Amino acid sequence: MAEGGGVCEVCRKPAKQFCSSCRSVFYCSRDCQKQDWKTHKTRCKPYVIQNHPVFGRHMVATRDIRAGEVILREVPVVVGPKQRSPPLCLGCHRPPDGSYCCPSCHYPLCGPPCRASPVHKRECAVLSQAKTRLTVDRFDMPHPAYECITPLRCLLLREADPRQWEVVSQLQDHSEAVKASELHGLIQRNTVDFLRGFMRYEGASEAEIYRMCGVVVVNSFEVRHHGSRVRGLYPQAAMLAHQCVPNTKHAFDANLTMILRATVVIRKGTPITATYTNTFWNTMQRRKQLKISKCFLCTCQRCADPSELGTHFGTLLCGECGTGFVQPTKPLDLHSDWTCSKCGVVVMAKTVFWGDQILHKELKGLDQTSAGPFEEFLDHYKKALHPGHRFLIEAKYALVKIYGNSPEHRYRDLSREQLENKVKYCRELLQVVEVLAPGQSLLRGTLLLELQAGLVALARLLLSNDVITQDDSRDYMTEAVKHLKEASEILRHEPEMDEGGLDQKLKKLSEELDV
Repeated sequence: MAEGGGVCEVCRKPAKQFCSSCRSVFYCSRDCQKQDWKTHKTRCKPYVIQNHPVFGRHMVATRDIRAGEVILREVPVVVGPKQRSPPLCLGCHRPPDGSYCCPSCHYPLCGPPCRASPVHKRECAVLSQAKTRLTVDRFDMPHPAYECITPLRCLLLREADPRQWEVVSQLQDHSEAVKASELHGLIQRNTVDFLRGFMRYEGASEAEIYRMCGVVVVNSFEVRHHGSRVRGLYPQAAMLAHQCVPNTKHAFDANLTMILRATVVIRKGTPITATYTNTFWNTMQRRKQLKISKCFLCTCQRCADPSELGTHFGTLLCGECGTGFVQPTKPLDLHSDWTCSKCGVVVMAKTVFWGDQILHKELKGLDQTSAGPFEEFLDHYKKALHPGHRFLIEAKYALVKIYGNSPEHRYRDLSREQLENKVKYCRELLQVVEVLAPGQSLLRGTLLLELQAGLVALARLLLSNDVITQDDSRDYMTEAVKHLKEASEILRHEPEMDEGGLDQKLKKLSEELDV
């Protein structure tokens, strides 16, 4: 980082001006800086890659990074089906209907243009060597024949694009950890044996194929493309260390370019982090998912704290004494017992996990457009779960999105209790987000937008029923405007809000609220 002065990158004269982005090179004049930009822009980054005994290779800030600042824009080297993927078109990734299949490899496609896409033409030469004709007769469930596609696309870069192959081949694979995980059998059967045996692929050895599977598992990001969930390799973004309370957020534009932004101020020398899991999952679920999908167990501050930084995302209410909090004795041990803080009753970890799975299934099975089931869920489990428990938080978040947004629950049709609950739940959730996803996170922006709408709707209802005065109403509106400004500042960075998307959302909201 620039300190005091240096030598001009172009003419080597003494210089005090420096690149305002990376602050790592000096220039004696604007002309020299312009002259060097074509070369410098390829390495102009506010971070460096360092090695760490726990994180491995990871990003570290080379200067202070502002909240909301773009840290990285990166296009994927490879995009393809994720593990356990339902059938999708190998040309464009849209869900196929089975009406057209590639005449050579027999994988379902959208049509001839997708058959001619460069990425499919390369892999088709391999897939068409199958011992027997591939059949796909179900399009609503995962098909094992798609698990080999993304690793194969990586391997084919060796001939198609040596420069990109060099980048991919340098990514870490953690093959030993993958072999020891639940993924090993699937990878061996559905990718290695499938390519070498069924497809008779000889372009890579079994070890090379397995290693590339590890590269994809460890480094890929899930992204939506033409209605399908796929995974993409972003080599620079793969250097982000995982934290369950990250200091960045990422989004993808229509061209699948990843845009990485700081959500809080990141000080020079601080690791730049992302979360590879769901913020609204508790420690037990996050760590199990990370172990399965990324082959490591997180040991961050949130995971190590029984209360999850005071949010109580996993805390149960004691069934014996009724008032004690039941938490894990050793949060970083997935098999440790859970105990009550008041009466000392012990609950086995497998019992907690079993209950977690049941409640997760119940919550996901509720009608996402109707408030009633979620209201009943909150009432039913309020004596068993801490008010901050993930499932109560998820139910409240669902209600925040349903109240005023569902056709069955438009703002003009909501009761006073429902509007008050919307505002209350938004405030509660914002307190949680302040701890678990601080700064300019998407969650915070979304909740602020919902809160301001709830405040406006509630003020109108209370004013029309003479419950509050005009002055009181103005107080509601003043707060709503403050939240709307902050929400707009955060959400304007989201790709789906670009090109008038946020304006359209606000216009629709204004029409609904009649303001």
